[in-house]
Amino acid sequence: MTALLAKNKTRFNHRFNPGYLILFVFVLLLFSQCSKPTGQIGAIIQPEDSKLKLFYTDTSSVYAYSLPQDSIRSDHLVTNMVGSINDPVFGATNAGFYIQFLLSVPNHDFGENPTLDSLVLQLTYNGLDYGDTNTMQTLHVYEMNDSISNDSLYYSNKVVSVFSTDYADFSFVPNPVDSIVVDGDTIAPALRFSLSDRSTVLGEKLLSLSADDMADNETFLRFFNGLYIVAEPVYSNGSLISFDLTSITTNLTIYYGNNDQDSLRYKYSTTSAAARINRFTHNFLSGDHLFKQQVINGDTALGKERFYVQGAGGVKGFIKISDMKSWRNMGVIAINEAKLVLSGAEEKPFNGAPPKLLLYEIREDGSNQFLPDHEIGEDYFGGTYIASSNSYEFRITQYVQSFIDDTTKNNYGLSLYVSKPWYYPNRFIFNGNDTTFKERRLKLNILYTNLSP
Repeated sequence: MTALLAKNKTRFNHRFNPGYLILFVFVLLLFSQCSKPTGQIGAIIQPEDSKLKLFYTDTSSVYAYSLPQDSIRSDHLVTNMVGSINDPVFGATNAGFYIQFLLSVPNHDFGENPTLDSLVLQLTYNGLDYGDTNTMQTLHVYEMNDSISNDSLYYSNKVVSVFSTDYADFSFVPNPVDSIVVDGDTIAPALRFSLSDRSTVLGEKLLSLSADDMADNETFLRFFNGLYIVAEPVYSNGSLISFDLTSITTNLTIYYGNNDQDSLRYKYSTTSAAARINRFTHNFLSGDHLFKQQVINGDTALGKERFYVQGAGGVKGFIKISDMKSWRNMGVIAINEAKLVLSGAEEKPFNGAPPKLLLYEIREDGSNQFLPDHEIGEDYFGGTYIASSNSYEFRITQYVQSFIDDTTKNNYGLSLYVSKPWYYPNRFIFNGNDTTFKERRLKLNILYTNLSP
């Protein structure tokens, strides 16, 4: 201690501030023990009968488990995913999307006796891919039998009726890096394939439309509802590939000739005005045994060892702090900080951890609401992945305090989700509250003051 004081004197021009000594003593006391008084604020300057009792504990009863998520909202997305991935723990996830096509030029006339050369679909890569993009994927494309609307809300479990003809059955290895040349122009990386090699029905249908049928988008959409693009399931590895469906280089192009000219083309565009819906499906049955027992069969006790979350409308977590009401019996308690710590079970998260998680308070009717701590700001509230510790943390101080202040409040638990699950299909496995995990168990760190006389 003498050496420390001498060092501080030199650093501050030989002027010693007693406040630094008080702070030093306070910090030593604060972190010296668990679930016991950590010190007393102002112990040096306060009278004995007015000292505040400061405590720290990480032994609150916290438990968690996971269950399937019904769906996520998936309309009006800039990035839409297609592909298939087979996860050794979570099982298979498949992605596809429904998309409208709009007129690039209204009142287009294909001329006298138009003849189809080819119909080509072009999808611009976005680059937010998940999984092993070296795995070959096979896409299937169907014409939609029912319409969708850009004014409506849709969720990832939406099923739109389609016709039976598959216009693609197209296999490829994703290449979201290299630009391509199309009709003499170099454009951003895109996937491009024919929809007329297997059947010319759709191309001929489009060519049969008159200029009046293409007077405007509203009229055109009465004849052509759009396409459903979906991946064939893979049996190992795989990836979910993201495309920008609002890009000017995403389009459906019909190449044709007529009595007057050859080598003509017309493009149908997919601007932000076009309706689009991402559809995600999950086959948990191909996951591992413990995952299936918990998520499918509802064995919530397994959450003591592991629990899970997954984007793309896959899996959500349920967390409950079961001893909230017991705080009311401890006197006049002020929560200085309550931090929920969720540590990863895998040494290295499979295909990368979700960048951010969301935590909500569950209402009596089962719906979610923001925690009061969330309103302070995301930087305070937390939820961002901490790579150095392979964990996530949430400050839920006001949430915990609310159970102390309101004796009538019921505890329905918390729900945990991947943030922006339509962009991030990532998944994560957490340690449960089993004490064998020691400091890496699911826990709630609480720093509180006992204000009782």
